[in-house]
Amino acid sequence: MRRITVCLLIYGLLLAVLFRIMPAGGLPFAVLVFLAGSIAVGLIEYRADIAGLKAGLDSRIEEIDGEKKKLTGEIKGSDDYISELRNKEAVIVSLYEITRSMSRELTFNEIFKALSDFLKENFIFRKSSLIILKEEGEALKVGKVYKVFKEDWDKEEDKELNYYDIVRAFSHGKKEIYMTRGDGSTFGAIPLLSENKFVGILTIDNLSKADFDRFLIVAMQFALEMKKVLLYETVEALAITDSLTGLYTRRYFFERFDEELKRSKSHDFKFSFLMIDIDDFKKCNDTYGHLVGDVVLKEISHIVKESTREIDLTARYGGEEFSLILPETDKAGAMLVAGRIRKKIEENIFKAYDEKLKMTVSIGLAVYPDDSQELSDLIERADKALYAAKSSGKNIVCEYKG
Repeated sequence: MRRITVCLLIYGLLLAVLFRIMPAGGLPFAVLVFLAGSIAVGLIEYRADIAGLKAGLDSRIEEIDGEKKKLTGEIKGSDDYISELRNKEAVIVSLYEITRSMSRELTFNEIFKALSDFLKENFIFRKSSLIILKEEGEALKVGKVYKVFKEDWDKEEDKELNYYDIVRAFSHGKKEIYMTRGDGSTFGAIPLLSENKFVGILTIDNLSKADFDRFLIVAMQFALEMKKVLLYETVEALAITDSLTGLYTRRYFFERFDEELKRSKSHDFKFSFLMIDIDDFKKCNDTYGHLVGDVVLKEISHIVKESTREIDLTARYGGEEFSLILPETDKAGAMLVAGRIRKKIEENIFKAYDEKLKMTVSIGLAVYPDDSQELSDLIERADKALYAAKSSGKNIVCEYKG
């Protein structure tokens, strides 16, 4: 650039000098041609240098633009990475919160409430269902179904799922399901396992695929908490129920007996107390063995439980004796219940191993407050009524007669 500028200045000065000193007759033509050619050459070189300079500048500008785009991409990538890290942090924090919330609870209802609240606060979905399974022989059946609705969805529009179809979908494998229906809505289902035992299914409607991955983690945590609760409930149940019959233990029964007595006194209610004894149970054990005797005890326990209400309290009083409290039930009502139990047992065929046998029971009953207002007296009078039933030939119901 500097060289071109110098050349142009020289050419300009030469022209000025020549024209200033040129004689009247002018310069020879050859000299003028030479000077014009020199100027043209200088101008061509100048234009070439200018074009090269422009090309260099354009190349540099393009290089700078490339670096700028690269830097912009790196900045965007960094922002996306930071955003992703923040999202992951938020997920970890929320999962920690649900874990902490559920781990504080020891009952199923409490951990399910914690799950419900968490889903509503952290997910966009339509409805979630928890299917609790139960075993019936070799088959798995639907026990109970609990539902969680997002607040902005109308429960009246809910369409019932065929829960048995969902259970069957997991019959060949215990892997989560996520699918898109024909109308564009989505459905997900996750099996819940405890000690490799299939105990439930957690389903969710209209949840995005990205959120389903988070939902899967929540479901796994819920399954762990269910395992803890089931263990806790098992331990608690063992403390209050008889391991053979599944009925309340005598100790726990007396606690509940005392509670019912106080409640009935407070509200001026009646209740009935029954003592049930298996007739000739010793002979059954001596003839068929204790294993057969255990089957008889379990089946009679089942019949008694099946013949009573949920509010009634049934216990294994000891050996082959059972006790039963019928809240808010007078003597007439108690006689109907006792008669129904006695008849069912009499008609039942007990199948134990290779044996088939018939059994009967004798039942004595006393009523609060007609026969007594004290716990120990009620037990004693029901026991006397039972003795009267045994003395009358067995397989009979007797009420206390003072």
